[in-house]
Amino acid sequence: MSGQTELILWPVTGISVLAAATDLWKGRIYNWMTLPALACGIAVSAVNGGAWGALSALAGAALGLALYGWMFWLGQLGGGDVKLLMALGAWGGPAYAADVALLSVLLGGALALGMLALRGGLPAFARKLFRFGRSVALPGLEVEIPRADRSQTLPFGVPIAVAAIWIIRANPLELWGIRPW
Repeated sequence: MSGQTELILWPVTGISVLAAATDLWKGRIYNWMTLPALACGIAVSAVNGGAWGALSALAGAALGLALYGWMFWLGQLGGGDVKLLMALGAWGGPAYAADVALLSVLLGGALALGMLALRGGLPAFARKLFRFGRSVALPGLEVEIPRADRSQTLPFGVPIAVAAIWIIRANPLELWGIRPW
């Protein structure tokens, strides 16, 4: 394990487990957890890496906002999920934030498809996806953004937490050869 990995292993693990637990239990990832984690990530990075460490932490947080913020704006993701990725990005930097974001989407998508299949919701999901694709592809149609059925949602803090810890331990994206940055 590298020095950077050792430094962030326990804080990231703690933040991730707590976020996943509150998301499963209450359906929320609270500001009292994500905002101090974000500030501590920036502070620790600044202390250990000087100005470059602080810049890396800020870049990681900003990238987290850019990668997940638009999904929050579209109503497809909770604000706590966005702030969790920002906090994780502050601890690990921009490449770590990008890895966590990508692996979270892959894990969350697999989990969601599995849940839809078990609940019999795949046909309705396919219809929504088709209507969205058609509205984007055909000129003159108003874009029809699929709205999530809140009874069918999953706590996305769980895939984020699993991805955050998994990437620190053994980055599967590197093993699978799908890490373009």
